[in-house]
Amino acid sequence: MLTVSWVLEQSFLTLTATINFLIIVSMYKFLPKSKNYLLLISIFVLFSVGKSFALETNTAFSLQLKDNIGNAGDIVTYKDGQYSISAEKYDTQMFGVIVDKPITSLEDINLTDYKLVSSFGEAVLNVSNRDGEIKEGDYITSSDIPGVGVRANESGQILGIALEDYSPSNSEDIGQILVFVDIKTSFIDKKISKNLLEILKTSLTSPFMTPIEALRYLLAILTVFASFVIGFSSFGKITGTSVEALGRNPMAGNSIRRVVIFNFVLTVIIMAVGLAIAYFVLVL
Repeated sequence: MLTVSWVLEQSFLTLTATINFLIIVSMYKFLPKSKNYLLLISIFVLFSVGKSFALETNTAFSLQLKDNIGNAGDIVTYKDGQYSISAEKYDTQMFGVIVDKPITSLEDINLTDYKLVSSFGEAVLNVSNRDGEIKEGDYITSSDIPGVGVRANESGQILGIALEDYSPSNSEDIGQILVFVDIKTSFIDKKISKNLLEILKTSLTSPFMTPIEALRYLLAILTVFASFVIGFSSFGKITGTSVEALGRNPMAGNSIRRVVIFNFVLTVIIMAVGLAIAYFVLVL
């Protein structure tokens, strides 16, 4: 079952890919020798968007857990070359949730003792309100309670989004709620500078990257690259033309300087817009 947030996310990424394609097309007049390379990049970006729809499915996989320990609803992590139950806050190596009856499953017939683990889609999760009451729409992450999820209150790796409330009378109680599993980095802190540092830190520490997350980084890189190339290319071209015009007509110096300043400001705006788009691609 698809959620509204997932559909909006896919729509946003598709729109971003289209914008990137238009930006790259506009670069042709500035970089005529690179047309073939830019065309290949454009096709790859648009193909990746369509491919991500097919790869992101609600399918469970049979995994052999350490000592075969784990119950339905527990969070699974991958550490030291083996799968086990997560017992770390904001675990950067979370893999998924143990499920009982997945919609579809891929099972290894060579495994005798295994658990079915889902890394994307709806799943029942064991949770606690130790870090606060869980409301529908809250980000859920791992905790130091083995296999149990809690509300995420700061930036870091999250397991997914709560699809229902959980507010028991005793904060130590362990219950179950339905969540939409979508392991990724969440940026709850509102400071952009801190978020950008967290992006780099988490991307280097997380061993798993879903197709949609990989696409985010690809689109962000292409957006920044395209905006800087367009900005510097247009500014360099206009500046060169202005210098030539100034040599031919020194009396028009003030007008030419205003044109150069205007284009400098425009270049800064283009690069700022590119950085802003890249930022939102990564955090939304």
